[in-house]
Amino acid sequence: MDRDHPDMNPSADNSAESAEGSRVEPGMSSGSGLRIGLVALALVAIVAVTFAWTERRAVKSLSASSREMSAALDQARQQADTLSARLNAVQAEAQAARAAAEAAQTPPAPLVQPHSSHPATHHAAAHRKPVDDPRWQQIQTQLGDQQKELSEHQKQLDQTQAALDQAKTDLAGKIDSARTDLGTDIARNHDELVALEKKGERNFFEFDLPKSKDFHHAGPVSISLRKTSTKHEFCDLEMLVNDQELSRKHVNLYEAVMLYPQGYPQAIEVVINHIDKDSIHGYVSEPKYRATAQTAAEVAPAATPPLQHRPDEGH
Repeated sequence: MDRDHPDMNPSADNSAESAEGSRVEPGMSSGSGLRIGLVALALVAIVAVTFAWTERRAVKSLSASSREMSAALDQARQQADTLSARLNAVQAEAQAARAAAEAAQTPPAPLVQPHSSHPATHHAAAHRKPVDDPRWQQIQTQLGDQQKELSEHQKQLDQTQAALDQAKTDLAGKIDSARTDLGTDIARNHDELVALEKKGERNFFEFDLPKSKDFHHAGPVSISLRKTSTKHEFCDLEMLVNDQELSRKHVNLYEAVMLYPQGYPQAIEVVINHIDKDSIHGYVSEPKYRATAQTAAEVAPAATPPLQHRPDEGH
């Protein structure tokens, strides 16, 4: 009898272990689903931050190039204006010299002398060939040099303008490419903003801001306009997000300022689509759902799976 009891104990132990194993599986499945959701969220955040950093770096580089070319264009225009003024002065001086030369070359009217003893001498003086004035030749030479220099500066001005236009085109292309990579669009007016809102992917908040040190609410962001430039199409902003103050200098027209506050799976975007002398118009867009709600929705189906009863249990 004592030898039979050890043979029965292993089967009882196996049954207990099987029951315990079946009770552990739901918890393990729930923990695994939660970890998968968190890892997926972390990967999405890393990808978004990487794309935003790449975009901002490209925009800064191209914006610097555009500002340098604008400065070069302004300098070239100033030089062209200076040369034009010099050319006008030289032309005026040339006209005055020409008038003086013509007056000097015009022979005076001969005096009528009824009894002249030298008629041949007066006839030769009347038909004397005018002598060229060296001052007039010098002015013509200077005028030709000035015109040549002005033509060269105008050519440089045209080349600088063409390079500036190309840089603006490249900048717009880079920004559009970055928008495509991030899967976002830029609304350039109210109608385009309405079209974006109809997609149902993000919430949008339009705003009109005067230049002031006061902050104005626009959705999850408070914004203060500090400086504008209608010539170069940029502005300086101060923003408050989750009680954190952020400063953004030289925000270009149609450039999206990406903000990544805690609790958002995607970036909050601040876009300026109109710049006046003392005010701006734009909008703020945010994701429809916060990160916590989205994570809960993704993890919920795997959190509490139903218990699977074996056919032999309950008998």
